[in-house]
Amino acid sequence: MKFNVFLINLDRSTERLQRASEQIEAAGFTFERVPAVDGATLTDEKIAKVFDAKAAAKRFHYDLTAGEVGCYLSHVKCWEKIIDDNLDYAVILEDDLLLDTQFASVISAIPQLKSDWHYLKLSCPFKPRPYKTTETVIGKDNLEISLVNYNKSPTGTVAQVVSREGAKRLLAKKPPFFRPIDIDLQWSWEVDIIVQGLVPYVADVSDEPSEIQRIAQRKELKKRPFNKLKETIRFKLKW
Repeated sequence: MKFNVFLINLDRSTERLQRASEQIEAAGFTFERVPAVDGATLTDEKIAKVFDAKAAAKRFHYDLTAGEVGCYLSHVKCWEKIIDDNLDYAVILEDDLLLDTQFASVISAIPQLKSDWHYLKLSCPFKPRPYKTTETVIGKDNLEISLVNYNKSPTGTVAQVVSREGAKRLLAKKPPFFRPIDIDLQWSWEVDIIVQGLVPYVADVSDEPSEIQRIAQRKELKKRPFNKLKETIRFKLKW
């Protein structure tokens, strides 16, 4: 199967690029750097084209920061490359990653999966999310790897695998968007994809503050708490 490893990296984040490069290459992979969309340089006009402010006002508890818009658009670039490069799938990484030594074993097992899949989470860096195993394969070094389903997928997008079909479906729906990319993926029925995971997880995030946080702090934004409550209920009802 034809695949590539994409690393999302801002042009100005040269130290992050170096650290990420060393980890990916140590795992035995080459990669293609995908220049991240820098939220700090986005014009109001560009943001208005891709961020649905009206939908956010109705359904999300704050308006996205410029950094979050840039992050979403960076992943959109990767989905487009999957199609343009005629790949079966791509491993998409962000440059604040910390790779586990089992990364290569898990990636090597992907062609063995019998299930049709769209989007595979390779990390759960924040709140733990329950899952159920649907398939088990054996990777390098006899590592047992489980394909898992979630009721609510993990947040964070530091490491994932996206299939060609998954990229097509995502691009058919987004942009515009009104939520951060990882929250959109939790609402998988709205973006018309199946979000699953590969366990053991093989990536985490570094302790260094993200570039998104450096551009604007979420905690400083005006919140809409009623929207958060309403959407929590909507999610439980899958409505």
